[in-house]
Amino acid sequence: MKALVLDMDGTILDHSGRFPKSLVAVLAALKETGMLIFFATGRTHYEITEITPGDCPLDGYVAASGMGVYVDGRLIDSASFDPDFVSDMIAAARRRQIYYEIHTLENSSRTLLEDKEYSAADISRPQPETMKHFEYLYAQQTLESTVQWVPTLSFEHVVKIFFFSTDTDKIGSWYDHLRAQQDESDYALYTTSVHNAEIMLKGRDKATGLETLMGRYGLSYEDVHVVGDSMNDLPLFDKAGKRTAMKNSVPSILEAADDVTAYTCDEDGLSHYLSSVYL
Repeated sequence: MKALVLDMDGTILDHSGRFPKSLVAVLAALKETGMLIFFATGRTHYEITEITPGDCPLDGYVAASGMGVYVDGRLIDSASFDPDFVSDMIAAARRRQIYYEIHTLENSSRTLLEDKEYSAADISRPQPETMKHFEYLYAQQTLESTVQWVPTLSFEHVVKIFFFSTDTDKIGSWYDHLRAQQDESDYALYTTSVHNAEIMLKGRDKATGLETLMGRYGLSYEDVHVVGDSMNDLPLFDKAGKRTAMKNSVPSILEAADDVTAYTCDEDGLSHYLSSVYL
């Protein structure tokens, strides 16, 4: 293998969003052997750079599941939703009182301040048994954020729209609504739990972003070892030369994998795996 392609949430990051220091050392050692290091994540450029340690070796990354591609921190390819589409989608979510976030590549997520009241009524409910603790903590932190809630929204350069609810019936109904329209619309639909949904531009995914990186570095899919855990990693698992699932992966990823890590993301599983296989 000539390149590692690593998902972030649930793979690099544990369920509290921590980037393990041990992994930085492992990736540095792999870099010394000539291995290229890429990230491929649903996170935006802003979210990637905010959490990745400065001394982490990184040759390039696919941001927002293919909506942005970066080499050495420099944007080389991007796409975004039509502003009118974003406006219509947010209006539909507001009518149903669904909590939403709009994401651009360069800025943190945003939600209209006037929607904080109904959002707080939802997010402040006791943690459901169906919700993972890290999801609940994220929701509470959102309410306390000083930058999340804004008086006006710009719908320019939006690469991802995220929806969330503590009520599984409410978010489930919204997910079904989005799924029923996706064949005739410009978005691809993803979910990482029964409490969320997110949409990104159709025709863009982690694999299309990786193809841009491979072209830049003269690689083929046979050269690439992918590690991931959730449904937005499937386009990579369909094509990569080697596919590894985290122990904490969803069933579809476990089924598509060549092998599985011995430990979860909460047990520093990626560091253990890469050390045992490559070092």
